[in-house]
Amino acid sequence: MVKAFTAYTQEVDDKEAAAAEILGKIDLAKLGKKSVGIITCYSEFIDSGVVEALSDKLPFDVIGCTTMGNAAGGDLGHLGLTLMVLTGDDVEFSAAVSAPLSAQQDAPLCEMYETASKKLRKDPVFIIAFMPLVYNIGGEVFLDILGSASGVPVFGTIAVDHTKDYHESKVIFNGKAYSDSLSMVIVSGEVSPQFLIASISDEKALKQNAIITGSQGNILKEVNGIPAVQYMESLGLTKDGQIEGPGTIPFIVDYNDGTKPVVRAIFAQTPEGYAVCGGAMPVNSTLSIGSLDYNDVMETSEKIIEDVKEGLASRANALLMFSCVGRNYALGVRTSDEMEKISRLLGDKIPFVMAYSGGEICPLYDKGDKLKNRFHNDTIIACLL
Repeated sequence: MVKAFTAYTQEVDDKEAAAAEILGKIDLAKLGKKSVGIITCYSEFIDSGVVEALSDKLPFDVIGCTTMGNAAGGDLGHLGLTLMVLTGDDVEFSAAVSAPLSAQQDAPLCEMYETASKKLRKDPVFIIAFMPLVYNIGGEVFLDILGSASGVPVFGTIAVDHTKDYHESKVIFNGKAYSDSLSMVIVSGEVSPQFLIASISDEKALKQNAIITGSQGNILKEVNGIPAVQYMESLGLTKDGQIEGPGTIPFIVDYNDGTKPVVRAIFAQTPEGYAVCGGAMPVNSTLSIGSLDYNDVMETSEKIIEDVKEGLASRANALLMFSCVGRNYALGVRTSDEMEKISRLLGDKIPFVMAYSGGEICPLYDKGDKLKNRFHNDTIIACLL
């Protein structure tokens, strides 16, 4: 069984004071035989040495990433650092970081997984992964490789930060920061993760469904046999041949395999009239257009917390959550409202950490109740342990 402890600080200038504040909230004497730490933080905590100082004082591996807003318990904000410690006597954690992934992906990820899995006495149950934001490589590429190598569910996030182009996004492993490496922890033993998601409400999806008839990975080429931009034009979503506000138009994609539909953000348009999306756009999937606004973010936040509370009946002791930065942008100037609502609804019912994400990784159940790894945009995800 897994137990969890959480802590939060906004002390970014004095690394010793920050480490002391975090350690003052986590009693290391109460930890089980095996533990691992998960950090999410504003990028300056890396630059100021806080992340390294804190990791050096912890007697276990620490993984994580930068974010542009996070919460732990009743503490929250956009300039903070959270630490979640997962611990137990009948669980194992094997953490690792990959070699750089910009030039090649398969070999570094497979080697990392093989090395880490050999340290476990029991079979892996699932993986918590922190993926780098690499512009020319979608997070789904990393997910597919890691999922194939491990054969187990993968939960996690893509690193993000507060800058306009996310150039300060970093992955964390034992106090060091990486711009193009993946960090992860394999969890084994007596643990039964529950995976939950909430994205765009049904009421926010246009009922005019279409079929993806041409694609290549995350590039949407054709819908209903016509170029993607022409399909968007038929819905009144273009101007002068260009998709209007691509970052604000979410696609809803149904794989038609029994899993819940996933949301895909549109990042750009190619000269050929194709749409560059935030994840795979499989041919023969059903496509619809959604919208995301303040009210929907708040409603879906409440929905996932209702699901979390139902899951607490199974004696869950830890909750890790990631919400897309697109959801935060939809809040307008009230940028802390989602974090505040989640903190208020959860109260002290369970130790939890929530952080904003550059892409959400959460498995979905198919018709046969089998988990399939999925990559998401504009979604809030949760893992109950």
